[in-house]
Amino acid sequence: MKRALKISIAFNIIFLVIGILIFFAFGGIDYVKLKFNEKTSEGNDGYGFNYNTKRSILEVLPLNKEGIFFVGNSITENCQWNELFENDKISNRGISGDVINGLIDRIDGIILNKPKKIFLMIGINDLRKKRSVEQILTDYERLLTILKKESPDSELFIQSILPTDNGLNRKNDDIIAINTNLVRLADKFGYTYINLFPLFVDESNSLNANLTYDGVHINGSGYLLWKNAIKKYVEQ
Repeated sequence: MKRALKISIAFNIIFLVIGILIFFAFGGIDYVKLKFNEKTSEGNDGYGFNYNTKRSILEVLPLNKEGIFFVGNSITENCQWNELFENDKISNRGISGDVINGLIDRIDGIILNKPKKIFLMIGINDLRKKRSVEQILTDYERLLTILKKESPDSELFIQSILPTDNGLNRKNDDIIAINTNLVRLADKFGYTYINLFPLFVDESNSLNANLTYDGVHINGSGYLLWKNAIKKYVEQ
């Protein structure tokens, strides 16, 4: 009886240790927070509370005619671009959790401003939603087709998707495949491609840990890197 109890306790300890190792392999508490935030932000329409709330706010803002627009998801939304560049003509149109089709659904509100320049970064959340590289590229091309037709005078800068921690269901191999094809799409539509990926990746081909707190979103140091990489395009 005692021997059986000891064996049971030993197995429980082994399973507990394995569970802890797996937990930290996936990013520990930061991973749990990230997944919780993603889950609680999703709504019945497929976009979520964050998307719908922020979109409704952006729709009532005054127009910024011929301004500079930063467009994308939370990675774009998190930065105060107008303050970073000290330029009041910059507008932030990033929405947390946004995907390419979500951006297509709200692109008319951006086009209405007749933007002088658009800095675009989108697609990382499409990977989270298990869309294939091929599906993402099809959606991306549809977005560019709309922009080319409806806002032909806008300069558009396609920014590469940034690397992530490979343990967060956003594999960097897929990101690299998408970015490679974004070069092709930029050339096809006559847009400028900006490759930010190498600036943020470490020796293990993941997002540099010094530039992030959760393996996906970048911190202040990351935004300074980004600023310096695109400064000439913003100010030219």
